Amino acid sequence: MTTDTPSVDRRSLLLQAGSLLLAGCGGGGNSASSNPVQVPAPTPVCLSTLVPAYFYKSAQWAQLAASGPSAVVIANASNGPGSKLDAQYKTWIDAVRSTGNRVKGYVYTRYGQRAAANVVADMDAWSQLYGVNDFFVDEVSVKAIDVAYYANLLATASAAAPNRRFMLNPGAPPDPAYFSLLPAIEVLVFESPWAGYSNASLPAALDAFASQCWIMGLSASQTDMLQIAAVARSRRFAGFFATDVTYTAGLPTYWDAEKALAVCV
Repeated sequence: MTTDTPSVDRRSLLLQAGSLLLAGCGGGGNSASSNPVQVPAPTPVCLSTLVPAYFYKSAQWAQLAASGPSAVVIANASNGPGSKLDAQYKTWIDAVRSTGNRVKGYVYTRYGQRAAANVVADMDAWSQLYGVNDFFVDEVSVKAIDVAYYANLLATASAAAPNRRFMLNPGAPPDPAYFSLLPAIEVLVFESPWAGYSNASLPAALDAFASQCWIMGLSASQTDMLQIAAVARSRRFAGFFATDVTYTAGLPTYWDAEKALAVCV
């Protein structure tokens, strides 16, 4: 890992993201009023980054460990926890968590078609092998008819360990019932190439669950990344991720700039 990466001006990046947001929303007017309305200062919006760390690269895991306590890192040893402990992988996970970041273990549900007992077994393996009790539940249905499957899955997993946390990944806005499956459930409501994003991708109904929502833009340029962060912040979502490489290739080429946007403003 190189040590001569140029420093990132967080204020400059936040201003760029804000400018993109104003441009997209038609803001930025300069009309004046002789009797300006006193508006209370807004509650700070804190963003985190959600990083699919599906790569087996020491240098890039070290970058994650050095990224400060604002990253949520998804670990995926072998399409889940694998069948046995990988000591190197555990070292990386422990290093990331030691700096205050969360690590989620990857499990999948085949859109409600995988046996819930097998999903819970993967969660148990993550806990036993790596001490992970925070889970990224992939291939999640968006349909109301499948809510019962996920309610049973999460109830069973929580009964085994009440301190477990969960993020569901339907990759699109699901039926609203998914947001009420657990008090602290998190949901990835967008996971697609950013070129396909439009206002319709994130309907206004999500605002009722904003603190539970995360978005992820793929095939995204650095300019796209700034817009993705601005959208997440303007909607008061919990966090975001943007990348211009595949999940297995490593961190995005603009990672230093991206992690600098994971702040409270």
